[in-house]
Amino acid sequence: MTRYVALLRGVNVSGKNKLPMALLRDALDKTSFYGVTTYIQSGNIVFNSDLKSAQCADIISELLKSEFDLVVPVMVKKQEVISDTLKVNPFKTRTIENLKFMSFGFLSECPVQEKVTATEECSNDVETFKIIDDVIYFYCGVGFGKTKMTNAWFEKKLGVTSTMRNYNTTLKLTEL
Repeated sequence: MTRYVALLRGVNVSGKNKLPMALLRDALDKTSFYGVTTYIQSGNIVFNSDLKSAQCADIISELLKSEFDLVVPVMVKKQEVISDTLKVNPFKTRTIENLKFMSFGFLSECPVQEKVTATEECSNDVETFKIIDDVIYFYCGVGFGKTKMTNAWFEKKLGVTSTMRNYNTTLKLTEL
């Protein structure tokens, strides 16, 4: 049995793709998943399963479409991978100083190295980020409401799907 974290992209954001977490939990309880819990309203699910992560993502995607008429990207990662993300954070020192400026972009796959290199050239002292494997580590000193380096910006530059989580949410997902 593996403990997984599913990250849904773009649910309950600005009134779009409304998805009540209680209804989602109830629907997921009818699948082969165990110990299903959700965290806040932005599409975070933690559960146990004997299946592979890709199979879990397919089940969740199908359920979202059939039960809620939603088609959104779903990324499923082992909970230990989310924990490791926090451990290898290259901005630990800055993060400790101010947690609200740290977020993590979980990518659907590892982007092509040429795109990673070109994107990382946009990093600067205030909006600094590093892409390691399939995670964007983003310390945004101007605040996420002011940056032009949004989730959509990273997706366009890297050519892969991304979903961002702030530090506190990422930490909580390792504890559930």
